[in-house]
Amino acid sequence: MRFSIVGPATPIPPVGWGAVESLIWDYKVTLEKLGHTVQIINIKNPKEIIHRLNDFQPDFCHIQYDDWIVLYPYIQYPCACTTHFAYLEQPDKMNGYGRIFGLFQQSKPNVFCLSESIKKAYSILGGIPDDRLFVVPNGVDLSLFRHTDTPEFPDRSIYLAKIDYRKRQHKFQSIDSLFFAGNIADKRFNENHNYLGEWKKEYLHDYLTDYGNLVLLSDGEAHSLVIMEAFAAGLGVVVSEFATANLDTDKEFITVIPESQIDDPQFVEYAIKKNREYSVANRSEILKYAKQFSWENVIKTHYLPTVKKVIG
Repeated sequence: MRFSIVGPATPIPPVGWGAVESLIWDYKVTLEKLGHTVQIINIKNPKEIIHRLNDFQPDFCHIQYDDWIVLYPYIQYPCACTTHFAYLEQPDKMNGYGRIFGLFQQSKPNVFCLSESIKKAYSILGGIPDDRLFVVPNGVDLSLFRHTDTPEFPDRSIYLAKIDYRKRQHKFQSIDSLFFAGNIADKRFNENHNYLGEWKKEYLHDYLTDYGNLVLLSDGEAHSLVIMEAFAAGLGVVVSEFATANLDTDKEFITVIPESQIDDPQFVEYAIKKNREYSVANRSEILKYAKQFSWENVIKTHYLPTVKKVIG
């Protein structure tokens, strides 16, 4: 099949971080590996986007940038949009995104939702018919990650994310065994305590495995890429209630911190320590669990069957 993927007009693959840009590139690489043809349209001019679509004549168009939902009525090919907005399940936090969400409500497009809870939000809040809502999770390239059964820092946990208000890193800096990596965009964060700087992707691929587990306690997520990257490196995870998309929370290496106890540093520290001890001792179990998130599995099991449903 011929696929067109419409991106956010930022570098693909990304120069540094950029989860959406990485995901779009991984879609292209995996689909082409499976014998499909993929066009990435990654420009700012809406008329030119439509022009390039018409020149390419795809079997399916996948919008991977919420703002381009405005183009949906003008695309004459089978099409769906994936949204990566972190607060879809919390309407009180939508703020400026409300305008974009209103366009979804008006056009009622096919939506590839990153989780069941996001699908529910589009159904209940967006009024989009259920036959236009599909769950298609993100994936991860497992082959990029080194993993070891003997991590260099088995008594350390890593909080790997952009340091900002949504991720809430500053709340947990009293935990001495917790280290932080990411570019700083939150003045409340003390960079003089357990701060490892901003990691490049290549460094993450090689050295994430040397920590005991990963922590992600943000107040909003869609389907976090870094959680799957942790599994790929053999790490268990400690997450907030808002970061549980597509996770089997019955697994002992997946710990969920209730929002009611997010401000209790002793509770959080104990939960991180307990998870870390189990995770370090059971890396083979985690690596086995990670396989379901491989891009090839996601494309074959979720994406292609869903695309065929949309095409009809």
